[in-house]
Amino acid sequence: MEINVWMQWFARIADFLSSLSSSSTGAQRLAGPISSSNAQESDASSSLTSKTTPASQSLLRVRRNPTMTTADALFGDMDYNGERICYTMERAALAIPEGTYPARKRDSAHFHMRVVGIDVPNRTDIEIHPANTPVQVKGCIATGSEVDNDALDNSRSAFDKMMGIVPEEFTVRVESAVL
Repeated sequence: MEINVWMQWFARIADFLSSLSSSSTGAQRLAGPISSSNAQESDASSSLTSKTTPASQSLLRVRRNPTMTTADALFGDMDYNGERICYTMERAALAIPEGTYPARKRDSAHFHMRVVGIDVPNRTDIEIHPANTPVQVKGCIATGSEVDNDALDNSRSAFDKMMGIVPEEFTVRVESAVL
């Protein structure tokens, strides 16, 4: 637990210092999530299945698609270092704030299986896990191979695909698509 806190602070400080030298938009907030505007992306030549890429260069991006939003859910796409994996779903009322967060594979006490844990400030047990409907995600992100009205199809197979691609530790960026 303590290591995760230090990793969060280190990432925030590094992002803040980077923003001072490369951004003219002003100082970044240290109290909230790491700003998505200055997060480091990986080299385009990185392999999709590389397990040795450092977390700072391993980016799992969740890009919400406003045209796919329903009353209950935010749907989007997930990619790892630019390679598309699957669709995503979040419960609209409990969605993760846009930003960049440290993440790692871990054992879920709720699901009794290995999932991706996302370190979102002021929240606990935020995960990426299989789910089909918005009511099944309480602040987390679900994966699926297809969007079907207000639900995801083939959630477990999309989840297994993601788990086979991401390394033990990496970065998650949650953002809205620019249309």
